[in-house]
Amino acid sequence: MEPTSGLQRLDKGLGTTVHMYSVSSTPQTRGRAREAILWATLNLVAESGVDAVTHRRVAQRAGVSLGSTTHHFSGRQDLLRESFRHYLIFGNRMISALAETVGQRSPHAIDRVREILVALVEREFTDPQLVRAEYELLLYATRDPELSQMVTAWEANLVGTLAAALRKTGASRPTEFAHTLVNFVRGFEMERLVQPELGIDELRGRLTPLLGALCQSPPLNPQPNV
Repeated sequence: MEPTSGLQRLDKGLGTTVHMYSVSSTPQTRGRAREAILWATLNLVAESGVDAVTHRRVAQRAGVSLGSTTHHFSGRQDLLRESFRHYLIFGNRMISALAETVGQRSPHAIDRVREILVALVEREFTDPQLVRAEYELLLYATRDPELSQMVTAWEANLVGTLAAALRKTGASRPTEFAHTLVNFVRGFEMERLVQPELGIDELRGRLTPLLGALCQSPPLNPQPNV
């Protein structure tokens, strides 16, 4: 049986098959080796940071030969970029699946927005390594223009999903408010990494008045001509 971490369990119910590999000496089949290497890299990044990533360490973590990592990835930068790209693809699928699932069970528009965000944080914290890897990704993207473009597209997908839900509440500036909510959730995630005792009820309690204020906010008045 293949070793798994919280991310594999997290993905159940999303209609996709995604695995995050933990430390293992079990050899991977050739068809699964690349995926094992990608998730092993993300695990290593989450535990020890980007600087800890080497082909040798990743090979040991993924349970593949050193030659397998160099066969699939031309260098360390290629390995990191493709691992983070793999994470972003997974993240986009998760956002879409959660939005669809929450939309089916939350009858009120404002509740849907809140529960999409709550479900996203709850899924991610099934394995806190996922959250740490995400923030390492954001930092690394500031030094890699190609990866920065991918992160921008990923964030646009999340903002677009939230904005679509906010429009149904009658929010006057849904895209602007969606950016506000994404930034709010990021702050909560960082706080929760430091204070693991913070739970989903705390997030829900903070989101409720914020959403109420945003959704009742009037449109901006145009600037008067001077």
